[in-house]
Amino acid sequence: MVYDKRCSMELFQSFDNDISYKDILQLDGAFAVAHINYGKSPIFNGEDSQNLALSSRCNSLSSSKQLDDVLNRMRLFDGTEQNLKEEDQIPLWENFWLEYVNTFNILTDLLPNSVVTVYIGRHAIEIGFKYLLLKANVKLNPTHDLGELADTFFDKCNITDDYMEWVNDFCRNFCRYIEGRNAEYFRYPEYKNNTFFAGNCLDINWMNYNFALILLKLIHYAGIDAAV
Repeated sequence: MVYDKRCSMELFQSFDNDISYKDILQLDGAFAVAHINYGKSPIFNGEDSQNLALSSRCNSLSSSKQLDDVLNRMRLFDGTEQNLKEEDQIPLWENFWLEYVNTFNILTDLLPNSVVTVYIGRHAIEIGFKYLLLKANVKLNPTHDLGELADTFFDKCNITDDYMEWVNDFCRNFCRYIEGRNAEYFRYPEYKNNTFFAGNCLDINWMNYNFALILLKLIHYAGIDAAV
């Protein structure tokens, strides 16, 4: 369904109660510590993530005697963690990756021609490359360029498997000839140097098919086929 301003009241009906623009925002929801009180956690790859990143401050704060009053502890935790142990980093990256893969899988069925779907697929590939490079102890320069990530992956991990053929070539050419080297091509309509989205004739479903193939190949290389 395509929504416009006239049917905005039909949006977001998946919530238990009716939701309206007149409702008051729950401001405490903008603070990480307030969420800890409710014992909730995100779902990653179909599983509760509460046991991920066991050394995180979220866990230490939840049992701290200093947190007796939620109004006084709001700004004690900003939701981030520094210097996470490697044994916590790897499962965190893996579960983030697989959750994006699962979401991309659902969107290819529900919204096969959406720019949002192809963006989620592209981001899943980026996370996949970074996860595999992290596991291989490869130090990365900050980048969102799929071509650069693919070339680094193939070089540092010595990829010679037949089923990986054309993966790095596809990523390199995609970044140059579709994204115009704008890594956020499907995320925003405008990019650096006053350039704009010009993909109105792109076959999104075709791109999604290739992205799905790349993800299947990376998942098989990682040896976690059964995890998805």
